[in-house]
Amino acid sequence: MKMKDNMKQYKLFVQNAKPTNIFKDIQSPYSSEFIAKVEQADAGALEQSLKNANYSFHAVMKKMPAYRRAEILYAVSQMIKENHEALALAIVQEGGKPLKDARIEVTRAINTVKMCGDTALELNGDQITMDRASGTEYHIAFTLREPIGPVLAISAFNHPVNLVCHQIASAVAAGNSVIIKPSSQTPISCLKIAEFFYSAGLDPSALSVVTVSGKDIDLIIGDERITFVNFIGGEDVGWELKQKIAPGTKLALEHGGTGTAIIHETADLKTAIPSIIRAGFYHAGQVCVSTQIVYIHESMYEKAVSLLAEAAKKLITGDPARVDTDVGPLIHQKEVARIDLLVKGALHEGARLLCGGTVLPNNCYAPTILAETRKTMKVIACEIFGPVVCVQKYSEMSEVIKEMNESPYSFQSAIYSQDIDAALTAAREIQCRAFMINESTAFRVDWMPFGGSKRSGLGLSGTRDAVFDMTEQKLIVIKHKPRG
Repeated sequence: MKMKDNMKQYKLFVQNAKPTNIFKDIQSPYSSEFIAKVEQADAGALEQSLKNANYSFHAVMKKMPAYRRAEILYAVSQMIKENHEALALAIVQEGGKPLKDARIEVTRAINTVKMCGDTALELNGDQITMDRASGTEYHIAFTLREPIGPVLAISAFNHPVNLVCHQIASAVAAGNSVIIKPSSQTPISCLKIAEFFYSAGLDPSALSVVTVSGKDIDLIIGDERITFVNFIGGEDVGWELKQKIAPGTKLALEHGGTGTAIIHETADLKTAIPSIIRAGFYHAGQVCVSTQIVYIHESMYEKAVSLLAEAAKKLITGDPARVDTDVGPLIHQKEVARIDLLVKGALHEGARLLCGGTVLPNNCYAPTILAETRKTMKVIACEIFGPVVCVQKYSEMSEVIKEMNESPYSFQSAIYSQDIDAALTAAREIQCRAFMINESTAFRVDWMPFGGSKRSGLGLSGTRDAVFDMTEQKLIVIKHKPRG
C-alpha cells in the first residue's frame, strides 16, 4: 500500500468540539493508496454536535426566513458547479466510481441543492373548509409547514456527493439543523460539501459532520434532541434503528432490493439490452435499484441472452480514473469475496455462467451474467449489490408477477414492451414503489419520489418529498363573530 507525501488532513467538523487528534486513513478501493487522513469524532464531539443542533435549531434555523435558506442553497449549488471536477475526482478516489459516472453525479448534485432551495420557497399550507356542519360555520382554519427539528442523517458510500446533498440540503430547506454521518469509507466528499454550506453563510452550529464508525453513532441516535433520523444503507442496520431511536423521533430508511426487469415478447431489444447493461453494471452494481433479475419471454430468450452476454463482455473494468472505464472496483475486498461466494453458490446449484464470474485485481469483479437461476438461490432471493445480473425464461406474465410479488423487497421494477396493455397491467399488478416502462430499474431523477417499501425502506426521498417529510403540519383555527 502506498502512502502519499504530505497527505491532506481533514480536521473535526463540529463547531466548538475539542480536537481528538485521532485520525483515520482513507484509502482508494482500487489502488489501496492512502489519500487522506480524517479526524474522528469521540463521545465529546458527538455530544457537542447534539448541543449545536439543538441550539441552532431553536436560535437560528426556526427564525431563518425561507428566502434566506434558499439563498444559502443556491450559493452551495453554485459552489458545487465551480468545483465540479475536484468533487468528481474525490468520488473516484475514495469511492471507486468511474470518472464519467462521478462527473454525472456531481452534475446531479448541483440540481439537487438548487431544487431544495426552490422547495424552501414553496412550503405552503392549506386552507381547510370549516362550514361543513352546523356550529362550525364561523371558523376559519389553515395549516402551516414548520421545521421538524434537529435531523440526524446517516449516509452511504455509493453516491458520496449527491446523497449527502439530498440529506443536508433537504433538511436546511425545511428549516432544520443537521448532524450528518458520512460513510466511513467516503467522508471526504461530505466534508467538502459541508465546507460549501459554511462558506454560503449557514451558521456553523447548524451543520456538524460526525466522522465515526456505524456502531459509534449509537451514542447519540437515541437522544431525545434528535427529532428525525434519515438513514441510507443496508437493511440489516436500518431496521434495527426503530428500536434505538427515542419515542416520537421520525424515521426514514432507504435500503436496497432485487431490482427486477421484464423483457416482454414485444420488447425492442436494441434499446432494452443497453438499458439493462447500464442498470446492472453501473458503479459495479453498487446501487440500491440496480437491475439484478431479468425475466425474458421464451420467444426471444436465446437472442436476448446472447446479446446481454455479448454487451457485458465489452464493458471495460478497472481503473476508475480512466475516462473509458465502465465498471470500477467494489468498495472493499470483503465485498468481492461475498459476491464471488454468491456466484459460486449459484453455479453449484445449477445456474449457468454466461460471462464473468471472475475475481479481478484491485477489488474488481468481472461483469457477470447467470442464466437458469431460480428463486431459491441466494443470487435471486437476496440483494447482490454487485456486478451480477441473473436471467430467467418465462412463458406466462402472471407467473412472473406472482413471483415478483412474493419477494420481501419492493423498490423499483421495469418492463420493456411495445404492448401498452401488457405494460400497464404489469405496472398495476406488480408491488413496487416505482415502475418503469421502457426504462431501467435504476432510472432516477432527483426530484421524483424515491424510496422502497417492505424490506426496501420506509418513507420517500426526492427533493420535494424529503423537504416536506422534514416538516410538520400545524393547524390554526380562528373563530370569529358574525355581524349583521
